[in-house]
Amino acid sequence: MKYIFVKNPYSYIAITCALVLIIAIFSIESSYYRFLRVLVFTGALVIGSQFTKDPFKLLSFVLIAYLFNPIFPIYLYQKLIWMPLDVITALLFLVNTFKTKSTKPFIPYARKKTTKSYGRDRKF
Repeated sequence: MKYIFVKNPYSYIAITCALVLIIAIFSIESSYYRFLRVLVFTGALVIGSQFTKDPFKLLSFVLIAYLFNPIFPIYLYQKLIWMPLDVITALLFLVNTFKTKSTKPFIPYARKKTTKSYGRDRKF
């Protein structure tokens, strides 16, 4: 299987959220974490909106949005608890940017069906 980067706006939003979450592992000012909550909350809602037919992915991004919501914030008070959550959330964002592409098996001497039609072959 090959993994292909999906070039759509959702992928760029997911990469931005993942980078912000990876930077959050280090010790930074509290204003950065408020920015992180707003960005990850909106990113999780936007990316979750594209998975209306896949309930597991939809539920996972709704839980991410609930965990990082800036309106009613959840405080875990310790950096050691937030660090694994940031890494796992960043990985979930990055997983959705790539798509698996199945390759067709190579069959030597396989006949290719061609449906060429020429103007001279038409019956009037």
